Amino acid sequence: MWRSLVVAYAPVALFLLSGCASGTGGSAVGGERLFTLIPQEAQAPSPLQELFASERPLVFTLQADFDQLAGDREEEAEERPARMLLPAPGGDTLDLPLNVRTRGNFRLRRGICPFPPLRLNFPTDSVAGTVLEGQDKLKLVTHCREQEFHEQNVLEELLAYRIYNLLTDVGFRVQLAFITYLDTSGKNRPLSRLGFLIEDEGGMAARLEGEMLEVPRAHPDQFQPRQAGLMYLFQYMIGNTDWSMAGFHNTKVMRIGTEYLPVPYDFDFSGLVNAPYAGPNPALAHLHDSVRDRVFRGHCSDRIDYDELFGLFQERRETILEMIRTQPALSQRNATTAVRYIEAFYLELDNPERFKAMIRGMCRQ
Repeated sequence: MWRSLVVAYAPVALFLLSGCASGTGGSAVGGERLFTLIPQEAQAPSPLQELFASERPLVFTLQADFDQLAGDREEEAEERPARMLLPAPGGDTLDLPLNVRTRGNFRLRRGICPFPPLRLNFPTDSVAGTVLEGQDKLKLVTHCREQEFHEQNVLEELLAYRIYNLLTDVGFRVQLAFITYLDTSGKNRPLSRLGFLIEDEGGMAARLEGEMLEVPRAHPDQFQPRQAGLMYLFQYMIGNTDWSMAGFHNTKVMRIGTEYLPVPYDFDFSGLVNAPYAGPNPALAHLHDSVRDRVFRGHCSDRIDYDELFGLFQERRETILEMIRTQPALSQRNATTAVRYIEAFYLELDNPERFKAMIRGMCRQ
């Protein structure tokens, strides 16, 4: 699965240098990425630290039969036993039992991603008193292939979630992680890569005092107008057309009180990420040739106050750009490319009347 990649890693505290690379991957000496060693006591998470509350990567080792997991390509794959080795304060290591299975759709295909996305399932009693306390099932976004630019794509998708978090609380929070994968089958060498954890639906609903709903379809006018408009603009900002509110493709629905709010996820087909396997939406082939080409897919609505939303996006402008520039482990080249892509959105937004005319011309009836 990943025999050709030699990245040895002992489960000690490591922190990746931010923006240290000159290419699409991390900076390298002798074929290995640069890391800065810091004291393990400083890196280990506090037992009271809330997951998703820190920008520092969560460092852990995931031990499982990855040769077996590599063959699990069904959408509802079997759960496999695993263990998580998590550094603890004082230099100790917590050994947490869990189950892990493959997940996803497009990235689950063997020909697309040899290393599939995973879902971690923790027994409640095993994580009490740790940074994972209160967690049950967490999605883990992994690298797709061995090349380091795939790891950069992971960071760019993480940024998409974090940008949305800067615009609204009604979104999935994420936690950067540095994971060492130890294959218990003995067929693959240890592999260390960046990934990120995604907040569980139930956890997000509890945080917002809402309720996640499972419904097959909905009319866009049933959603709270401001939140719908905010999501439309965000998807346009990151150049994502791989979503639907009507059929809930890469979109969840949350009810808070009497209001229904869309919650987007999965941004790997966006122009911001620009994954090598991503292509333009076939239904919009007449409108764009690349995922980097923006297409507005929001629904037409007179109830959305776009002037107010334009103000919000402008207010968050510098914070968003600075977050991209300072994202840990994102190469200088990738950071520059991402900043320029988002700045191109703001150049459009700087002419609000023309932007609103574009929305009126492209919105879906």
